[in-house]
Amino acid sequence: MNKPLADYRESTTQKVVINGTAVYFTIGFYDAERRLPGELFVSIKKTGSNERAILDEVARLASKLLQHGLPVEELGTMWHGTIGIPAGPVQGDGRIKNCTGILDYLGRHLLVYYCGREDLAHVKVEAL
Repeated sequence: MNKPLADYRESTTQKVVINGTAVYFTIGFYDAERRLPGELFVSIKKTGSNERAILDEVARLASKLLQHGLPVEELGTMWHGTIGIPAGPVQGDGRIKNCTGILDYLGRHLLVYYCGREDLAHVKVEAL
């Protein structure tokens, strides 16, 4: 089942700094009201072309998987806990303060913000 996104769609872009490295990611939504993710884009500063190409392909594959029915929670669970560079403190996210790599951060972000996984947030909603 392929569920393509509309030609015009809502999205959100998040900038975080992971251990001094700026990472930007954009999530495109099927439905702005339900905020159901259907595509991802990742951009990283201070990296070589090989790393950038790999992240581009990971995001493209993730988008295809979401559009073919993979639940957001399953994608987030696959990435959560992965180890990579950069890793360490996260700045720019009010709820996630540390990660073991870019994919771990993205997995945590998807799980916390779109799947309600409060157990993975370093700062709980009631603390905000």
